Amino acid sequence: MLAFAEGKGQAPMDTATAKVHNGAHLISSRTWGSHMGRTVKYSRRAGIAFLLPAALLAACGGSNGGSTASPGLAAPTTQASIAAEVPAAIKAAAPIQIATDASYAPNEFVDLNGNVVGWDIDLAKDVCKVLGVACTINNVTFSDIIPALLETPSKYQLSFSSYSPTPAREAKGIDFITYYQAGEAWLVKVGGATISTAADMCGHTVAVEAGTTEEADAWGYMGKQPGGASIKGDTDHCTAAGKQDITVASFDTQTEANAALLSGRADFGWADQPVADYQVKLEAGKLKIGGTPCSIYPYGVAIVKTVGLDQAVEDAIKYLIGNHFYTQILSAWGVADGAVTSSAVGVNDNTAVGATCVPAY
Repeated sequence: MLAFAEGKGQAPMDTATAKVHNGAHLISSRTWGSHMGRTVKYSRRAGIAFLLPAALLAACGGSNGGSTASPGLAAPTTQASIAAEVPAAIKAAAPIQIATDASYAPNEFVDLNGNVVGWDIDLAKDVCKVLGVACTINNVTFSDIIPALLETPSKYQLSFSSYSPTPAREAKGIDFITYYQAGEAWLVKVGGATISTAADMCGHTVAVEAGTTEEADAWGYMGKQPGGASIKGDTDHCTAAGKQDITVASFDTQTEANAALLSGRADFGWADQPVADYQVKLEAGKLKIGGTPCSIYPYGVAIVKTVGLDQAVEDAIKYLIGNHFYTQILSAWGVADGAVTSSAVGVNDNTAVGATCVPAY
């Protein structure tokens, strides 16, 4: 579950945070984030844009170290009643600009042919088909997405990027249309340190993608905000148990976080469950899941409140669920365990399912 945190900027490196920029582009090892927070940076990743005509939004092919290509999926057609819900101004300004951080396989990533692919991307394309509008997929650093959505005028109108809705994000002016649910899962090296609960992170280095819920939760377990500022009145659960604090190693991309775990620079990785599961498949015999996934939250399509696309996107997703296009996509990518029913599709559902990974902070 991916999230937006307040004011990360370019924090200096200290003993509790290893902010890494190694430039490695390991396509075979990308994952995704969670519900509490990526921070704002001043640079943007160069965009990889693909114009997707409404009538020709075919699923991208290609592969990524065993990823499932999706050219054979049945495609929906424009639904006139739903297309009529798209504001005239949006249609006139088409293509709709969709932002994604393509470093989060199998949700969204760049394949070996340079195509942005993933089940999130297939779903975005199908939504555009139902709406009857052309869309452009833009590959953007995760922490830059919400600030860009909130620009005047908006740089992007939508984001399919494994976002978990949070009140803080919604207060900024973003709505989230529920379309999936996923928990957080720890990744460990086979034969390495083991982890069962958040308490086992104490005294270890945990690799996370900056701006994700996992990053915020790792810091939150210590009663701190990402970067190390104390949360007033909160508890450092590591020191309270007589343990050393967590070293949170935050990376610009999940790809870099995965590489840190594989190289031994981190003891654990932490990412959304489908992303972690995918890494285990890609790195068979090297990685495994530690403990049990927790903090299961909805994913939501991020939409600027003022653009007027909420109803159209909500109805498009319900149509895709009701007519089996949605299940087809999730099954093709092996992520159907997080599927939601049509009745669960709505605006700004922030409700966790089951146990949370860390105490409230």
